[in-house]
Amino acid sequence: MATTSDGIGGGQNFEMMQSSRMGGASLAREYEQLKVEYDAMMEKLNQTMNSIKTFWSPELKRERQLRRDEATRISHLERMMHSGGAINDYGLGSNEALQLRMELRERDERIRQLTTALESGGGGGAMDSRVHELEDTIMRLQDLLTTKETQSMMASQDSSGRQAIENALRRIDEKQARIVELEEELMRQRMGRSNQPRDFTDKNLSGHEMATMRMKMERSEVELAERKQELMTCQTRMQTAEETSNEMRGHLQLLKDQLTNREQHNTLLQGDVDALRQKLDSKNKQLEQKDERVTALERDLSSAKADVSDKGELIRQTEMKTSQLVGRIDGLENTVREKEQELDRAKIRLLSHPDVVREKEMTEKIEQGERERQRLQEHIDQVRRNSEKEQLEQQKTYQKEMIQLKATVENLQKELSDRDILLESQNEKIGDMSRDLGGAKKRLEDAMVDKGTDELRRDVESARNEVEKLLKIVHSLEKENLSLTAQCKQLNCEKKDFDKADNRSTASGSVGGMGTLTKSSSGQSNLHKRIEELEEALRESVSITAEREVHLSQQKHHLQQVSSQLNEARKEISDLRRTKQNLSETGGDRDQIIRAIEAERRQHLEQLFQLKQEALLAAISEKDTHLALLEKSRGPRDEIETIRRHKDALIRKLKQENERYVFDTFKKMNAIRTLFDDTKTGESEIGKR
Repeated sequence: MATTSDGIGGGQNFEMMQSSRMGGASLAREYEQLKVEYDAMMEKLNQTMNSIKTFWSPELKRERQLRRDEATRISHLERMMHSGGAINDYGLGSNEALQLRMELRERDERIRQLTTALESGGGGGAMDSRVHELEDTIMRLQDLLTTKETQSMMASQDSSGRQAIENALRRIDEKQARIVELEEELMRQRMGRSNQPRDFTDKNLSGHEMATMRMKMERSEVELAERKQELMTCQTRMQTAEETSNEMRGHLQLLKDQLTNREQHNTLLQGDVDALRQKLDSKNKQLEQKDERVTALERDLSSAKADVSDKGELIRQTEMKTSQLVGRIDGLENTVREKEQELDRAKIRLLSHPDVVREKEMTEKIEQGERERQRLQEHIDQVRRNSEKEQLEQQKTYQKEMIQLKATVENLQKELSDRDILLESQNEKIGDMSRDLGGAKKRLEDAMVDKGTDELRRDVESARNEVEKLLKIVHSLEKENLSLTAQCKQLNCEKKDFDKADNRSTASGSVGGMGTLTKSSSGQSNLHKRIEELEEALRESVSITAEREVHLSQQKHHLQQVSSQLNEARKEISDLRRTKQNLSETGGDRDQIIRAIEAERRQHLEQLFQLKQEALLAAISEKDTHLALLEKSRGPRDEIETIRRHKDALIRKLKQENERYVFDTFKKMNAIRTLFDDTKTGESEIGKR
């Protein structure tokens, strides 16, 4: 029974070691899964950054294209200003400039004709009126030139058309100087005519000359009307050109405002991109630090696994020692059984003794010994049954605890999805299992040691009692042997005396001797029988005493072996207690390491959650900005709807992540509470036992 219970306990320990090894392998697999998830998260972050860059690059391209278009428009306008004489900025072309030049040349020719007519002295009052009209036209032309000059100054804001405008102004100044010179000449002619003596001779023109002069005047009037109409058309063109220039100025101002706004928007986006890059750099540094911490934790975990393997080897050695002790106990039980058999044989021999009184005493003693042996055997069997029941109950409780722990391990393995949660749960469970295993082994060892020492002590006491009883029997047998030897000596002496008397009686007579001979022969036969019986009793007593001495020597040898085994068991118990103390000290260090790992895991989880949340928020803000830009630019509705769907999906994902984080924290708290309650209940049950 003891061997079967020890085999069951060893199987349980082996199953617990296998479960711990499987837990370590599952921890390694979960760590690799967490590494893969971390790499996937980094790839997603890189993809989001690339998407940000690719999202903003088309807008930048559009802005650059608009800038190029505006630059081409401005260069085209500058070329138009250079080709058109740079009188105004927009609206007046090369044809209008040529028409104005032709008009100025015609005016110059008319002024020259008038000067020649004045120098020739012809014309009279008609010529004076004509001169006044020409002066009026000159004043009008001057006003037109001044208005065009102001308009050209208003229109010529760009530096590219300033040189052409200055050339046009220089020409206008030259024309004005020429007009002033002509006016001075007219004044001089008038003064000369006023200073000359009046000629009252008849200087009337002929009819032909008057007709030609009238024709010329009519032609000049027609030309003046045409020129007036041309000036009106020029004024209308100038007004349209001013309107177009104002519109273009407003358009240029709008373009400049748009450019400034886009530059500001680009600077803001560049700042956001720089901030995101800085955040990514900081997160990469944090992740590198976390990788270093994970490597350190892996090293600690490998060292802890090595310690667990060493302790498992120690446990195996202790199990081997316990199995050896159980074997020794079985050998002692076999020796006890052999001794019982020898006692039975001795009882049979003692029962065959002829002395009735002594036989009754021996039977009574043997019955008493048997009763005591039965009582001791019943006590031993009861102790064994109690120990087996306790062992079975302990095994059942340990199995229940193992089943509960396995159930909690499976639940935690199913519930915890992240790397650090699984690490923490497995480390906590390994620590709990190692502590339970250590406590269970301690209890088993204490129970086995206590029960083994008690049984050995009881066996030793029973053996001592039996030895004492046997010694008493031996002493009694020795006394009987001495009494029998004394009786034999007496009988021998009587025989010798009888022989002597017989010899004497033969010499005395034959008649009286016949009666005595018959008596002596009968007495001799009785004496011979008695002597033979006594000799047989002596031989048996000698053999019994020899066997008792051998049995006593064997008992003493067995007692010495049992005492040596007890000393060895005590030494092993002290060694086991020392190993238990060492295990308890290492268990405290392991608990500290597990707590540190748990704290670091929580930090890893929180940082991963923050990274996910920041990435999702950045993606949502990116989609918002994209939607705003598309709505401003009035983009296609399909693209807007797809972006909105993507945004809604990101918001749902963010909500799911938040709910998952809250649910995981709640599950963790429940698991910790259940483990704490289980440990408390286990400790209370152990204390009760």
